[in-house]
Amino acid sequence: MSKKFYITTTLPYVNADPHIGFALEIVQADAIARYHRNLGEEVIFNTGTDEHGVKIYRKAVERGMNPQKYVDSYAVKFDNLKQALNLSYTNFIRTSDSEHEKAAQEFWNLCLKNGDIEKKKSKIKYCSGCELEKTASELVDDHCPIHPNLTLEEIEEENYFFKFSKYEKSLLDFYKKNPDFVVPDFRFNEIKKFVENGLNDFSISRLKKKMPWGVEVPNDRDHVMYVWFDALINYISTLGWPKDKKNFKAFWPGVQIAGKDNLRQQSAMWQAMLMSAGLPNSKQVMIHGFIISGNQKMSKSLGNVIDPFVLVEKYGTDVVRYYLLRHIHPFEDSDFNIEKFEAAYTADLANGLGNLVSRVAGLVEQSNQAIGDRRSAIGDQAIKGNR
Repeated sequence: MSKKFYITTTLPYVNADPHIGFALEIVQADAIARYHRNLGEEVIFNTGTDEHGVKIYRKAVERGMNPQKYVDSYAVKFDNLKQALNLSYTNFIRTSDSEHEKAAQEFWNLCLKNGDIEKKKSKIKYCSGCELEKTASELVDDHCPIHPNLTLEEIEEENYFFKFSKYEKSLLDFYKKNPDFVVPDFRFNEIKKFVENGLNDFSISRLKKKMPWGVEVPNDRDHVMYVWFDALINYISTLGWPKDKKNFKAFWPGVQIAGKDNLRQQSAMWQAMLMSAGLPNSKQVMIHGFIISGNQKMSKSLGNVIDPFVLVEKYGTDVVRYYLLRHIHPFEDSDFNIEKFEAAYTADLANGLGNLVSRVAGLVEQSNQAIGDRRSAIGDQAIKGNR
């Protein structure tokens, strides 16, 4: 029986076209998946689309579209990355899939049964870019440092909350027992410090009358699940959980790849949720940096993104994959511009590898000719000898 290996990217929001930042993440995951296949392991490689939340609902309304039709049109664009970037993923999950929604509701019920979900009133500052609540200590000039161009929203309503604070000690114990759980180590230190500073319970629902696009909360039709609670569950719903327990047990826990703006969600929030539901924690979380341009993070909201399809069309799939894996740092932020990209293409591939292939091909051609001549001479001698 072959060894099992499971790896997953995060699920990108479908509120804009795919950009080079997500291309980096999925190409990194693809390289790791291919490596494990070469070891003879059976691999499940998961990606997909995150399709709920206020950003997507607002985009659909802005365009006068039904939210489901809106996300359908964008999911196709992200799935097209498979051919464009020569990806080997096996699973493409959408959080609007009915089976995923059922899994999210079952997960909710498990956390509720464990006493980790309660309803209460709150007033929070909310970044629609991150889809996260923000505390005063996280803000810079009263703005989210990741989305400084967005104005924070103040939300005051009665919602369901997950008792994140309950899992502070459990998370720290888990980190201690698993010293390689988050890589690189400086990101691991960052999340440990975050948990050590104390955890606040976080909202996991929104009033349906204000934000109707989401997974309905079990036994409360007035609320839909907060997008992060719903979306994180894709990592196990894609394996067939809770119905296909055999497949789930065979492949989970797995490795997750995410950007540094997902550190808290993947390595703390999701892990606490798994503990609450009585499920094994993730095997490892790998955190990459941002692709920046002119010292600014590439983001849809800033409008400075680079389209991977355009790069592939002009330079080819292998060139784009090569640059992302060779010239973009696996963990730190890396600056990207067309001038650097073309310089690397010319120096490394056209001149470096191109000249090497040309010279080797020339030598092979000469060598084959010489071998052919020698074989011909040997054949002639053999014929004469047989006479």
